[in-house]
Amino acid sequence: MKRKDNRHFFYMLDSFSENSGGRTQATINRAKLLADHAKKSFILTNNFKVNYGKIIEFVKEKRDIPDTIEFINIYEFFAGEDVYLNNHHGKKTFEKTDEVSYQYDKEKNAYKVFDNDKQISYIQLDGDGTVIYKDFFDAQKRKEKREIYDALGNIIKVSYFDMRTKKIIRQDFYTRDSNLYLSIDYNKSTGETIRCLVFDREQKIKYKFKNETEMNQFWVASLNQTFENSIFFSEQRKLDNTLIDNKYEKENIKSVAVVHSTHLKEPYTFGSKLRNYNGKMLLKDISKFSAVVLLTKEQLKHVVNQFGIYKNLYRIPHYATEKKNSLFKKKDYSKVVVISRFIPLKRIMDILEAFKLVNTELPTVKLEIWGDGEEKELYQKFIDDNNLEEAVELKGYTNNPNETFYSGGVSIITSINEGFGMTILESLSNQTPVIAYDYNYGPRELINHGENGLIVENGNIKELANAIIEVQKDKKLLKKLSKNTKQKIEEYKPEILKQKWLELIKDVEKQNENNDVLRKKVLLSELQKVSVEKNESSIAINFDIENTLSSGIKNEKYYLYIKNYYNLDEIGNRFIELQKIKTAENKEWLKGVFEVNQSVFNELKKNKIVLGLGVSNEKEFHYVNILIDDKFYESLNA
Repeated sequence: MKRKDNRHFFYMLDSFSENSGGRTQATINRAKLLADHAKKSFILTNNFKVNYGKIIEFVKEKRDIPDTIEFINIYEFFAGEDVYLNNHHGKKTFEKTDEVSYQYDKEKNAYKVFDNDKQISYIQLDGDGTVIYKDFFDAQKRKEKREIYDALGNIIKVSYFDMRTKKIIRQDFYTRDSNLYLSIDYNKSTGETIRCLVFDREQKIKYKFKNETEMNQFWVASLNQTFENSIFFSEQRKLDNTLIDNKYEKENIKSVAVVHSTHLKEPYTFGSKLRNYNGKMLLKDISKFSAVVLLTKEQLKHVVNQFGIYKNLYRIPHYATEKKNSLFKKKDYSKVVVISRFIPLKRIMDILEAFKLVNTELPTVKLEIWGDGEEKELYQKFIDDNNLEEAVELKGYTNNPNETFYSGGVSIITSINEGFGMTILESLSNQTPVIAYDYNYGPRELINHGENGLIVENGNIKELANAIIEVQKDKKLLKKLSKNTKQKIEEYKPEILKQKWLELIKDVEKQNENNDVLRKKVLLSELQKVSVEKNESSIAINFDIENTLSSGIKNEKYYLYIKNYYNLDEIGNRFIELQKIKTAENKEWLKGVFEVNQSVFNELKKNKIVLGLGVSNEKEFHYVNILIDDKFYESLNA
């Protein structure tokens, strides 16, 4: 492996805030985990947020981020300076003028500005009297533009509006000394970007881009060319196109796509339709990236059973973070804890519905829900309407999830779907067992039912309530579950998962950019023979396949897929590796055996099997349909 002095890591996030969720937390944790194995690591953001300076300072202190990890933003790159200041030295306070009149709104700390009794602007101030933004209006009080100011009171952005549709049609960005460095135009109907112009210090056009995607690609290509041996980790699918087919980079960028969520649409089980980003845009062509990382064994199983076997496909979960001060707090086994964003995806209303049932039977049990979000008022209304104020409390964000989890006897997670379920791992790390819905992905990987938590039927509110009642009535069981959390956490120690990441990085660095070779194309794959052998506990289906091939270098591996069978709980995997029995110049003969139970065998006969040949080479994988004679189906039914 190359010396760390020759390596630079870039972690690509679209945005983040002081209270960002699991994906941002996991990305920062990984950056810290691998920081000693790079000369410098960078966390990239490509949106504009005026208070990024304050956010970064808060996050660095809260998450104990070392100086070897630097936060950089695309707007600062094009401005050539720090845009998001967080110091308060030299702040400009707002001063009124005599040419206009002012009406002060004490509650909002803002001024309405009038000229001859007509409002011409609105000025929002911060607590120190510095301007945050100014809105400007015409005679009919239609908004013309908004000026945004930095922490010192310098104008840094101006947004112009189509006064009929109220949509932004241009945004201009300024340096601290009032130089325009970027202007972005938008289609007034669709809101889509139509042009991005970057200016130099003499206000001459330096770069011109069609949209923000091109602008982002230029930025990433510049970073890749500036820093030796760069590896980019794409944490969000909307950022993938800055790495793949980058028009400003001649050579492929070393890229690692990390999948933080499901690739499936409702009902989120194997065989469901694919989501656009994780499914159709990423997993359908894994070879585009140097590596693709999934977080759970279950999602990996689903992916390889649908998309194929790729050498650059990895499963590396999040790691359990170090506990701080948790063990010095007293544990309240009668308290139930939830840490979550307040959004529909998390199904917090299911927890409240369940706890209403719990409260009827066990009124002394308490529920604390930590977080914030769009559904907060909905939760509070339910609490008030059902007289649960003494039992349930919405607590806001927690700055110390370790202590929050440790303080309770059990935690709950009821998401519709997740990529991993970071809160489950955090809870177990703090000796707090978890009750979870049986959703994809995470609970079955992290929770051993009856050992370190309980898994209940997905969406079954009554069963969720019964599980809470069970552990609260049986404190001996609850303490046993709590004690057993330590065993599962052993699998997620930082040093174990760090080694997996270093192995991946080594693989990425070894990849040869010019490894294209002319492989044999499968011109026809045909099922030649099938036989069935019935044993006491299983049925063996023997397949003999003949391939007709073009010229070229032989393919590395072949797999046989049953493409129209979806119950992986029954079959395990719907593919097997095929063995080459004999080869000729343009022919190959393959053989493989599927071991199935009677139930699966009966279903295969009923549904008329569709077979696919999986062809695997390096990072490449593709399917070839296998020609099947009707005699095959007769053989199964013999």
